[in-house]
Amino acid sequence: MTFSDIVNEISHFCPIRVFSASSKTDISKVRLWADQAEPDMDSILYFGHDGQSNLRPNHYILAVDSGDSEFVGLSSDSSDIPNEQSASLCDCVKEVEQESAVPDSDFAVISKEHFAVVFNRIQDILSERNENDYLHYLMDTADKVRSVDELIDLASQTFNASLVLIDRDFRILSHSTRIPVTDELWVDNIRKGYCDYEFITEVKQLKSVQMANPGIAPFEVTCSASPYRKLACRVYCKDAWIGSLLLIEGDQTYRSEHSEMLRMLSSVTGYALLSYSPELLYRTSEYQSFLYNLLIGTPLENLPEAYRDMKFQENMKLLYFRPDSSEIPSIKGKSLREAFHRELPDCHVITYRKATIVVCSTQDAESVGHLLDLFPSKYNVSVGISNPFHKIELLREALSEAQDALSTGKSIDSGRRVFSFEEFSVSVMLKHFSETGDITRYIHPAVLCIARYDEECRTKLLETVREYIQNSCSIKKTAEALYLHRNSVIYRLHKAEEVSGLDLNDPDTQFALRMSFCILQVSPNIG
Repeated sequence: MTFSDIVNEISHFCPIRVFSASSKTDISKVRLWADQAEPDMDSILYFGHDGQSNLRPNHYILAVDSGDSEFVGLSSDSSDIPNEQSASLCDCVKEVEQESAVPDSDFAVISKEHFAVVFNRIQDILSERNENDYLHYLMDTADKVRSVDELIDLASQTFNASLVLIDRDFRILSHSTRIPVTDELWVDNIRKGYCDYEFITEVKQLKSVQMANPGIAPFEVTCSASPYRKLACRVYCKDAWIGSLLLIEGDQTYRSEHSEMLRMLSSVTGYALLSYSPELLYRTSEYQSFLYNLLIGTPLENLPEAYRDMKFQENMKLLYFRPDSSEIPSIKGKSLREAFHRELPDCHVITYRKATIVVCSTQDAESVGHLLDLFPSKYNVSVGISNPFHKIELLREALSEAQDALSTGKSIDSGRRVFSFEEFSVSVMLKHFSETGDITRYIHPAVLCIARYDEECRTKLLETVREYIQNSCSIKKTAEALYLHRNSVIYRLHKAEEVSGLDLNDPDTQFALRMSFCILQVSPNIG
């Protein structure tokens, strides 16, 4: 909306005198002039009064005392104004005209008695126009990117704050990455893909949540556990509430206009979900909801009584399938569940975004390699396998085991695709310990001694000792693994004992070395 458009709008309900309207700049908002420049001031129309300093902005409406008789009948055409009637006005603006004699400058005068009406009216017009422009931008973006993830990501930049989309069960449907979430509570939720039962319970106890209207009006959901303010807005699809958008402030706090922007984004998000990501709206059965609630930590006694005595296999394992890359599209849940049930008729499947959780008998879990073929090759899916468990209420613990086996195993051997907790449990334990303290002090001193010798003499004694320990102290298997003659292996092992003072036949030494090599796996930059 140009200055000329604004003047034309004002002239419909009050007199205005225009001295300059030469710019074609698009005016986006109005502000009161405070005798100082502001960022992006070229797109702002300022209102001021005749008592201010000589410093003037490029787009300016001046409010002056005109007198009862002097201002009546003023129009935008100065030729209609008798000289004697316009004399005092010209005195007021003469200085302004000199200051405004720059290209593309706009200047007009109104009476102070109309100031409030004009300011509020123009503010409302521009606000409504900006809202319509933003809504059109969001709709165009949704149709262009055809992805809820990309829509949320691009929208976060217009807020300059992070965004999270959750469903009604507090599962993470999407989150911004261009402006990443920095709130530690939500970083952890995003990492897991869902919110814990305790977290959900605390959120539902917030007064702002309990008092929120069922519509799409944004409301504050800030809690004492986090330093960041948050604004929430429900998302609807065909009048059905399917989740909520969460705006989380970052380095810069969110502004008042963000409330209306979030409301518009929620409407467009509902449209994008229906049009381009309907798999995110898949409604699980009550049975699958029961399993999901167990996964997030809901106590068994808080779940429907009818499900508490459901029969599961006596010996179960949990398989956690996840793609290597977070950049690929979400896996279609329905077809994948059907494929798993064809392979394992008695299994239980929960698909969620990029992860697929399968609960099956320990016998079915013995060979999972062929199950990886159920996923398209572009997903490059790997699987973590839990230890056996015998009670369904241990489902959440089994999920943690499978996730830990996958993440730790991948960090050790990125070329593999199947990782069992049974095999990687020691490495998982050490990795957890390393996050809270220095575990390198538990490395056997002989390991570092041999590593220094290898570096100085360009030998491979430590590699030989590692293979020897990992192959159950078998000379034959070590030689095969290293493509060496057995005599070469024996020579290297004796040399390692000579250099470090080790006794490789001692069981306690073997255990200490095995633990040391595990520490090196989870801390690869050591030594």
